[in-house]
Amino acid sequence: MSLRAVTRILAVTTVALVATACAAASTATGASSALTWTVTDTSKVTVRVREQLASLTFPSDAVLVATGAKGAFTVNDDGTFAPGSQITFDVSSLTSDQSQRDSFVKQSVLNTRQFPTATFVPTKATGGLTLPLAATAHATFTLTGKLTIHGTTKDVTFTVDCTRNGSDLTATATLAPTVTFGDFGMQQPAAPGRVLSVVDEIKMTVDLVATGPKG
Repeated sequence: MSLRAVTRILAVTTVALVATACAAASTATGASSALTWTVTDTSKVTVRVREQLASLTFPSDAVLVATGAKGAFTVNDDGTFAPGSQITFDVSSLTSDQSQRDSFVKQSVLNTRQFPTATFVPTKATGGLTLPLAATAHATFTLTGKLTIHGTTKDVTFTVDCTRNGSDLTATATLAPTVTFGDFGMQQPAAPGRVLSVVDEIKMTVDLVATGPKG
């Protein structure tokens, strides 16, 4: 084999090794930049439903709040989420300004004995979110995922306003568009004598508090 041939083989081999090393480094960098956040129990979800009470001459919002949040999620650089990412809320913790309403909703609408939690599995964050998220950052974006309530799962979309300050992440996520009771296999509430009517629209806002890496 001539010296020129040997030199050519060495050159090709070197280029291949460099390319492989660069690809491996790129993959490692992408993996390490994915951020994992743990949901804290100070998070809450607020549900609003328009109702007309028999005791009032005008409609008003029934406002119920659930706590008991758990879960974690990992955001990849492309806006997708790693397997296992999910957030759950204890719907049996729902409370409003009326205990009778709370009991009725838990027993007759949500059936919390059989379905004690609501779960959201995020799938994709798009628009307005620069990833990986900087150590100090504010962003507004759209989040899609699968929401399970009353044992029924539905694809939903939230508009999200979030702020990161080091290891602290806070976000307000508003369900848009809204959903109906039937979307989750629930009966529209009815309480003759106390509630004249209930609008078949559920408005939901999630106030999320999570902790993660510092930088």
